[in-house]
Amino acid sequence: MSIPLVLEDENGGVGVYSASLRKHYILANDEWKDNIMPEIMDGHNVYDFIDPDILQRLEKLEREEGIRQEQEANDDFEMDGAELTAEEQEALAEIRKKKSFLIQQHRMKKSTAESRPIVPRKFDKERQFTSERMGRQLSSLGLDPSLAINRAHSKSRDNDQPSKKLRLRSRSRSRSRPPNEVALGEGFKDSAQKVKVVKLAKKSVKKRNKDARRGEVDRVIPSLKPKHLFSGKRSIGKTQRH
Repeated sequence: MSIPLVLEDENGGVGVYSASLRKHYILANDEWKDNIMPEIMDGHNVYDFIDPDILQRLEKLEREEGIRQEQEANDDFEMDGAELTAEEQEALAEIRKKKSFLIQQHRMKKSTAESRPIVPRKFDKERQFTSERMGRQLSSLGLDPSLAINRAHSKSRDNDQPSKKLRLRSRSRSRSRPPNEVALGEGFKDSAQKVKVVKLAKKSVKKRNKDARRGEVDRVIPSLKPKHLFSGKRSIGKTQRH
């Protein structure tokens, strides 16, 4: 019995034994053929990254991390001023006062009209947002409200001008003649003749306009032999269709 058959019988027989292909490897040393191949991950040999001192280094890093967290916990405390000098305590009080003032100022800005949407006049039913109220508020702040009030009045006048133009334009349209009325020099006998001529003119250009809109995708294949003319029995008489 040959060696491969002996190996097959020793390793489970037919269907279980898998022949080794490593004996065909061409290596510098034949003893390397049966060596366990290293694992490859992402194109790198995992064995190249194995460090025998990995556990010791991990413990060292954990100790350093614990020491750093303890230092941060000790540094993060509220300054009560007990360990400060008189000048430092005065500076700390000034900083806290400035901080509270900034917080109050921010809250006041949020509650004023700067952060609120502008209310349109049609929704201001109670007439709360008026120029008089704006003048009182500016005067209470020590500002001159005359310029702001004049500017608001000028804007309101500018907004009213387009509506006047629209009214004048609508009046001019109402005074214009209807389209069916015959004007002097057009050459029509009466309005009925004009309506008829306009209708015929539109009808005459309808097919031309339709063809003008036809494109490459609107390809038409005409039926050269219509089914209803070239099917069925022929009657007695001529055999020609035309």
